[in-house]
Amino acid sequence: MKANHLKCALGALVFSLLIPANQVSAKETPVLDYCANKSTGNVRKVTKGLCTQSEISLGTQPITRPKNRPSDLVPQFKARYEVAKVAAKLIGHTLTITSGYRSLAQQQILFDRAVKRNGSVTAATRWVLPPKKSNHPWGIAIDINYRVGGAKGEKAAAWLEKNGYKYGLCRRYENEWWHFEPLVAPGRKCPKMEPYAS
Repeated sequence: MKANHLKCALGALVFSLLIPANQVSAKETPVLDYCANKSTGNVRKVTKGLCTQSEISLGTQPITRPKNRPSDLVPQFKARYEVAKVAAKLIGHTLTITSGYRSLAQQQILFDRAVKRNGSVTAATRWVLPPKKSNHPWGIAIDINYRVGGAKGEKAAAWLEKNGYKYGLCRRYENEWWHFEPLVAPGRKCPKMEPYAS
């Protein structure tokens, strides 16, 4: 009896060593990716294999602050925006990043101006966060069509608010129709908006 258990255990070990790391057994949750067509913005879920050459990976998770501070938008976040922009353009909406990555110094200047304009730190943080709290210096926040295109620009941003979840992009604050972050995995429902930054 013990010999049979040992044979089974050894067989399972050998079998597990023969399966490539990217393949998953039926009992495990498959690793998913979301691929978006670069020309159309169409998104599809991939359970096996990779995105094709005409696609770009949107990832599988919300995008959080990277370990090291970047000097631009996080590449996967930028990819999510780019394919959303393509999809919007195909139906007549123009999306433009009016503010994306900001250095800590740039964020501090904006915050200081907001304090001066609003009269207090508390009032300012409803609109602009200090450098350590803002996600702009971490490359995972963008402002879309802010002060660009008037009502048309706002309408395009409203399209992104409605459809951004497909790409893992969400409007974060009720008082900022222009502010988006990669808060969810592609295809997941965006969380309820916060009233304002604070």
